[in-house]
Amino acid sequence: MAARELGAAGCRRMTPSTTDVKRIVIIGSESSGTTTLARALAGHYRTTWVPEYGRIYSEGRQYLGQPWRSDEFSHIAIEQARMVDALAALANKVLICDTDPFATAIWHERYLGSRADAVWEIAARRKYHLYVVTDVNIPFVQDSIRDGESFRQWMQGRFIEELSKMPVPMMLVSGPHEERLAAAMNRIDRILEDAES
Repeated sequence: MAARELGAAGCRRMTPSTTDVKRIVIIGSESSGTTTLARALAGHYRTTWVPEYGRIYSEGRQYLGQPWRSDEFSHIAIEQARMVDALAALANKVLICDTDPFATAIWHERYLGSRADAVWEIAARRKYHLYVVTDVNIPFVQDSIRDGESFRQWMQGRFIEELSKMPVPMMLVSGPHEERLAAAMNRIDRILEDAES
């Protein structure tokens, strides 16, 4: 059953329940345009989008000079999932997620060189309708926390390898931003049309 809420004029309007919201995840290697695409999609669909908690956490710890611990990735995955659930309640039919716990599990491999069963368990409990993987065929832009361009191809390969084993649709978007946006919108429109038919 759809939830009801008061609109700006005080009139009741129908909004989809969080179980009806189509959850779309944008994932990719560093500096591959995930945030740019997530923001653009949210703007197009006039809906909410979920920022990447792991980036906020990474920026907060960057001056420690200490290696990553496995429990930090569990924390990041849990907080990312909480943000998704909180913002899904505000979404307009579709929720755009800039990463998810699955991506956090792959980042654990990157930084610690091993599989994190605890993070994978968190990821396994999450349900999404589409993964959009951003290609690395755009220039790398360094900032204060990115590893470097040399890891981008490996990360993309791991994302695609693991997603191919999962029962969730996946697509790779490539080329300039406008082409990526158009391709993602086309696929999301089909998901929304199927839901309404």
